[in-house]
Amino acid sequence: MRRAILLMLPLVMLLAGCPVPFKGEVPKGGKKYMIDPATGNAFWMYVPKKYDHDTPAPVIVSCHGTPPYDVAEHHIRTWEWYGEKYGCIIICPDLQGTDGIFGAGPIGGMLHNERVILSIISSLCYKYNIDRSNIMITGFSGGGFPAYWVGLRHPDVFSAIVPQNCNFNRSSIDGWYPPQARKIDVMIYYGEFDPAPIVIQSKHGIEYLKSHGFKVKTKVIPGGHDRHPEVAMAFFRKSMSKRPANGTLASLKIKKGAKRRNPTKPGYKYQPPKKSPPVKKTAPRTPTTTYPDMPPAP
Repeated sequence: MRRAILLMLPLVMLLAGCPVPFKGEVPKGGKKYMIDPATGNAFWMYVPKKYDHDTPAPVIVSCHGTPPYDVAEHHIRTWEWYGEKYGCIIICPDLQGTDGIFGAGPIGGMLHNERVILSIISSLCYKYNIDRSNIMITGFSGGGFPAYWVGLRHPDVFSAIVPQNCNFNRSSIDGWYPPQARKIDVMIYYGEFDPAPIVIQSKHGIEYLKSHGFKVKTKVIPGGHDRHPEVAMAFFRKSMSKRPANGTLASLKIKKGAKRRNPTKPGYKYQPPKKSPPVKKTAPRTPTTTYPDMPPAP
């Protein structure tokens, strides 16, 4: 009986969920619950008040774990303070196949998550000046399944992957990503007293990636199955320092000092465009070369 209780303890810890750390208040109006028009999938987004359309903003995609114990709303509350402080746009979508207790990262769910995440990032490019050189995907607990899957498969999109106290399944990613994925910055960390499945699977993820040519930074955090976004944020900031910003709307910058003409302001005078000089009419040219089917010149 005692052994059965001990075996069930990690499961109970996961089912109990994990509290969201509170760092401080953020300005109102930055957090939004939205629907992606292309996929119909819901997601949370936070845009920092300091967002400047002329400055490319880094993006953080955070993947939730086992619902209802870990959901997208928990992740937006976890990350919004960091988004405001460091000028990052935060994306936390509702995902499938993130059951870290009984699941193993099913391919069908991961394909769905891939489509949703890429669609949201693509739609952001139309409205915001996002920094395409600095986009991190991270996850907590069962959110490791989509973090590994989507991140490794798209090195052209993601610059950093950070699984936090995450599940890992080699079978769900082996052979599914391109060799260029090795250039992505990767960090994996877990709690010193995390449930045994999380510790074992985190170590398996580290061993797998290192054996396949990835450079992986690792860390064991004091405590158990707790959220530590500050560790992922510090790693992302260090990763960002290696790459210059590359905005999606950089070509739309307005030069400093340039004045826009506003027809709604009092005193505005309409200035018609300058007319082009009239084109002189010339007599038609007489062909110098004749062909059998050409009529004679007038």
